Amino acid sequence: MEIGIVGLPNVGKSTIFNALTSGNAAASNYPFTTIEPNVGVVAVPDARLGRLTELVKPSKTVPTACRFVDIAGLVKGAAQGEGLGNKFLANIREVDAILHMVRLFKDPDVVHTMGGVDFRRDIEVIETELMLGDLASLEKQFDKVSGKAKSGDKAARETLAALDALKTGLAAGRAARSLGLEARTIRRRPSSPTSKRTRRPAGRSPSCFAESSRARSCSSPATTGRCS
Repeated sequence: MEIGIVGLPNVGKSTIFNALTSGNAAASNYPFTTIEPNVGVVAVPDARLGRLTELVKPSKTVPTACRFVDIAGLVKGAAQGEGLGNKFLANIREVDAILHMVRLFKDPDVVHTMGGVDFRRDIEVIETELMLGDLASLEKQFDKVSGKAKSGDKAARETLAALDALKTGLAAGRAARSLGLEARTIRRRPSSPTSKRTRRPAGRSPSCFAESSRARSCSSPATTGRCS
C-alpha cells in the first residue's frame, strides 16, 4: 500500500513523515520545503508471519511493507495550477490512501500560508482543490467515453453512467468517497483523489497537550482545553 501525506504548506507533513519512517526529510519554516516527494518504506508488523515462517520454513521471509509519500504542500488555487498544484495532484493520483495533515498548533515563528490557524478552513481548502482537480480530470474522461457511448458501445454506456454520478456529486461539492456509490463505480477511476480513503492526523504543540491534560483533570464538564 502507498499512502500520500498531504496538506497545506507548513502544517507538519515532513515531520510526521520522518516520525513514521525514521526518515530525514527537511522540515523548515517556509513554504514548499518539499518539492520532489520524499518516499519511505516501513515494514508492517504481523505476528502471523513469524508463525507461518516456522511452519513453512521458506528460504526467505518478506514482511508486508507500506510506502509513505511526503507530497509537496498544496495551496488554494492548486487545481488552476497555483503553487505546485499540478505536480501535487499528479502525485496524489498515484497513492492508494491519504493522510491529510491538519495544523492545530499556533506558533508566530512558523508561517501559515493562509494567515492564521483555522483547521476547518484548511480542511475545506484541501478538499475543494482535490474535488476541483478530480472534476477537471473527470470531465476529460467523460468527453472521451461519451463519444463511444453514442456509437452504441455497451461498456462505454455503463462507464458513462458511473462517471455521470461522480460528476454530479463532485459538482455539488461532495467527495467521491462520500457518495455511497458502488465499489465498481469507484474502480472505474482508481486515480480519483477524492475516492481514496482519508485520515486526518492533527499537528499539535506541547502546550496543546498540556492544556488538554488540565482540562481532563477538571471536575467541571463545561471546562474544555484550548490551544493558545
